[in-house]
Amino acid sequence: MDRLNRGGYLVGDIVKFKDDAHTHDFYTNCSDVIRKKIEEYMADGCNLRVKNITNVYPAVLGAGNTDDAGAVNVEVCRETAPGRFDQSGILVHPDMLIVIDVYPNLTPVPDKFKRKEKITIKPEEVKDEEGEEVPFYSPKLATRRSDVHGKMEAGDRSLKNTNTAIASNKNAVASDPAAYVYNYLPKK
Repeated sequence: MDRLNRGGYLVGDIVKFKDDAHTHDFYTNCSDVIRKKIEEYMADGCNLRVKNITNVYPAVLGAGNTDDAGAVNVEVCRETAPGRFDQSGILVHPDMLIVIDVYPNLTPVPDKFKRKEKITIKPEEVKDEEGEEVPFYSPKLATRRSDVHGKMEAGDRSLKNTNTAIASNKNAVASDPAAYVYNYLPKK
């Protein structure tokens, strides 16, 4: 599938109606319901996506036909959220649309979904924690200390760099693994 053999559109393209779309022959000859829906899509403000590309005329010549030449109609739907499409699309003529190229950026956010941010971040100076009622929450005082019976005391947090012998029994299998496995192999 190529952009140039399907009317210049691919499924998933972001499109918008041309400013003079209401003067196109398709618009003037369509039913009032479709005309009203096109006007609604033009005034809505949502991103419009190409949902489907259909041939105007039926396919001919059987299995060898690539079915990619000739006139096409484009089904357009609204994008209600990034990647979420309204399933009720409308079929329009491709000459009524313009492709919006946003590559390599993300899809633009429509103005109707933008809201004024209510969060105000004002910088505050950090207080010295030593004079507070609960000083043990301070990272300075909590590091390398342990809570021993309600008091913060310096704990044993250093390596002594000595080896400690661990008592263990000798493993009989580790000394001669072949003798151990020999008991489980089939005998000739």
